[in-house]
Amino acid sequence: MSEKNEYKVDPSWSGMYKAGGISLFAAGVIVFIFLFFVISLKQTMPMPALDVLQNPGPSTGLFLLTALGELLLLPAGLGLYLSLKEIDKNRALLAAAFWALVTPMFLVSRGLIISLYEISAGYLGTADEVMQSAYLASAELSIETQSIYAYMGLICLSAGSIIFGLVMLKGIYGRVFGYLVIVAGILTLGTPIGVIIEIPFIVSFTGVVLGAAWQIIGGIKLYKLS
Repeated sequence: MSEKNEYKVDPSWSGMYKAGGISLFAAGVIVFIFLFFVISLKQTMPMPALDVLQNPGPSTGLFLLTALGELLLLPAGLGLYLSLKEIDKNRALLAAAFWALVTPMFLVSRGLIISLYEISAGYLGTADEVMQSAYLASAELSIETQSIYAYMGLICLSAGSIIFGLVMLKGIYGRVFGYLVIVAGILTLGTPIGVIIEIPFIVSFTGVVLGAAWQIIGGIKLYKLS
């Protein structure tokens, strides 16, 4: 009997495998949609505060989309945990716990950017330079704060992904897929680590692309367990 078939999933959680698979797949697709719009709109990341205040539409739309994808990580993480708990319950639970922390951190981060839509209305509605400076300072603080939450979210996402990948090395997902998840998690750490030490942009970008790719593939695999 192959190692891949030594571990069985609990069929009583079929509905969660389906919901988790759809959520994981959609979360990965949303990342690619986000990257497409960022590249096509030639959007600088993080977004300059003045640009956001002068034209809040693109940032609001992009981060609303991103928030939806990150919200989907909750059922996705639960589905992954349920599919892996027969292999290593403790590590699968730890990975799911990291993913559970990701969503609130990212939602706070995205919420701070989305809130700039209202600040923009005040900025554009006044000709007073002092008030405009105050609005700009508020926007810059929001962007800096959201970056902190985003970095914490990425660290938790990476840690959870690496642990999920380690558990996936055995069982129904296969070793190759498990290594893909691990590598994606490690490379994704390049973004928060890059705040401390200089890391080439391609490292973190590759991590994001691989992360989205494994979520799409993993979503299909998880769905097929239902």
